[in-house]
Amino acid sequence: MEVTAITELDAVNEMLSVIGESPINTLENLQNIDAINALRILRLVNRQEQARGWSFNVISSLTLNPDVLTKKIRWQDNYLFLKGSNGEKLIRSGEYVKDLNADTEKFDSAITAEAILLVPFEDMPDPMRSYIIAKASLAFQTRYFNSPELTQITSQTLNETWMRLQEYEMTNNSYNILDNSDVSALKER
Repeated sequence: MEVTAITELDAVNEMLSVIGESPINTLENLQNIDAINALRILRLVNRQEQARGWSFNVISSLTLNPDVLTKKIRWQDNYLFLKGSNGEKLIRSGEYVKDLNADTEKFDSAITAEAILLVPFEDMPDPMRSYIIAKASLAFQTRYFNSPELTQITSQTLNETWMRLQEYEMTNNSYNILDNSDVSALKER
C-alpha cells in the first residue's frame, strides 16, 4: 500500500469531520459553505504558522538577483519574510523587494538574505501538517460550531500535535543549551 502525503483536501475533510459534516471530493468550484470556510481557515493558519519560521522553511542565505535592466528584485509569492544579511530591512513593495533603510527598490548587485518561505502544504513535514490541521480545526469549530465538548477534544489534539512538532524541530536542529550565549557566559565565571 502506498502512503501518500496529506493533501489540502484531506485536511479540509478532517476539519469538516470535526463538526460532523460529510467529506467533499474536490476543492475545485466549492459550493459547500462549510468547506469554503474550512479551506480559508486552513490556508490562513498555514500561512501564519509558517511565517514563524521552522527548520523546513528558513533559508539562512538566499541570493536575490536584481533584473539587469530595472535593477529591481521581484518579490516571489512564497516569500513570507526577508532580512538582508548586511542589515537591510527588506519588505514587499508591490511586486518588488524594497530596502526600507535605503528607501529604494533598486539594487546594483545581488543581495543575500535570510528568508522564511511558504512551503506548499503537501511538501511540509507530517508533524507540521498535523499541527496546522489541528489548529485550523480548532479555529473552524470554535468559530462556526462552538461546542465546548469539541473544543476540549480539538484542544487536546492540538496539544499533542504541538508536542510532536516540537520533537521534530528538536530532532532536525542542533539545539544545545551549552551553545546559548547566556549559558556560555555563566560557564566562564
